[in-house]
Amino acid sequence: MQTEHNPLNRRKASTKALQSNSFTTKLAPIFTLSLLSAAIFTASTANASGLFLQEAVVANAGTTGAGDGVYTQSAAAMWTNPATMSHMGESLTTVNVTAFDLEMKYQHETGDPADNGKAHTVMPSLSVFHARQLNEDVHLGLAFGTVGGSSLDYGNEWAGSNLMTDITLTALQFNPALSFRVTDQVSWGLGAQFNWASLEMGMGSTQLEQSSDWAYGFNAGVMYKHSDKLDLGVSFRSKVEHEFSTNLKGPLERNPGVASDLAVPAIVDVSASYAATSDLNLLASIQLHRWSEWDQTVFDFGYLPSNPVGLNSIDRQWDDVWKFAIGTDYRLNADWRLKAGFSYETSPQDDPTKQWVDLPVGEQYRYSLGASTQWDGYTFDVFYEYADFGSVEIAERRDVGIGINGTFEGRIHFVGMNLTF
Repeated sequence: MQTEHNPLNRRKASTKALQSNSFTTKLAPIFTLSLLSAAIFTASTANASGLFLQEAVVANAGTTGAGDGVYTQSAAAMWTNPATMSHMGESLTTVNVTAFDLEMKYQHETGDPADNGKAHTVMPSLSVFHARQLNEDVHLGLAFGTVGGSSLDYGNEWAGSNLMTDITLTALQFNPALSFRVTDQVSWGLGAQFNWASLEMGMGSTQLEQSSDWAYGFNAGVMYKHSDKLDLGVSFRSKVEHEFSTNLKGPLERNPGVASDLAVPAIVDVSASYAATSDLNLLASIQLHRWSEWDQTVFDFGYLPSNPVGLNSIDRQWDDVWKFAIGTDYRLNADWRLKAGFSYETSPQDDPTKQWVDLPVGEQYRYSLGASTQWDGYTFDVFYEYADFGSVEIAERRDVGIGINGTFEGRIHFVGMNLTF
């Protein structure tokens, strides 16, 4: 079997092709950046690790998502665990409106300000959730989320401008689900994921033309009301894989086609809520994000005379990510509840030589405050959250001779309001 038609042989030859073929070396970073920068904002598994903006679909605003898998006062909880719908009454609707202020900074090792980079964006998002009881034991849920969307521009002057200048992404998800009551204490649910994503990206005089794709998956969960004080929930969201195919437009004699997959990992969530007193609820969640399944980024330029192998890859070697979230929900008086939360996420990769400009990743910390009140049958939740991406070192990849040496830092401010009725 010829090398160019054997996927296994093509993958083994990818590193050699990057080193020996200048055409491929120039194109590989472009497409990789486009897909993986998209991963920062796609959020197609809304409560995934730090690569995604989960705040657009949080149920208990102000707790960093702690306890969302057992929260029944917001229809948005169906996103984390569809089994929660069995405890939401005859009908419940929630509308989430969120705005975020994202900033990424790059400090080059030379210390020359001209080599540094900065990207900033302010964007809104909207999500709608509705749960309705069909009969005594079955609830139907419909969830629609603008779960990703951003536009970042590092400009043409920073040290990595030959790898990326700007990117724009939009991502939506529709997640219908059913919940079934087994007993007054036990319920289970099952849903389907319909993801749509669109992206485009620029690199100096080269442009990745707009590309969009549909992807599909499922989610399921179980909820157990142990007592009037303790609720437990376990849920699973399957891996979803986008397949992008587009063209590179630039000063080259031809505009080659490029294709690649973007896999969003499977997620396991375990949530709990405990009523410590009649006024104070303690919330907690532990999540496992299966990023170890994404050990490399493979992309295909097709079979071109200047690229006989056709397939190249960037080695990721990511680990699974753990997220730990805790929160409190306190009834201050008859009109107001106050909320607070904190979450920590482990890093999928700590080796600077395995980092890449498209997706610098590290540990993440989130801090949140919120308040809730009711008026005429409506519940209003407002919250503020700060996400700290910390400092991530990046080093040039010696195996392919491309990359930059420096440090990335990032943060996000979130403000939002949830309306439930």
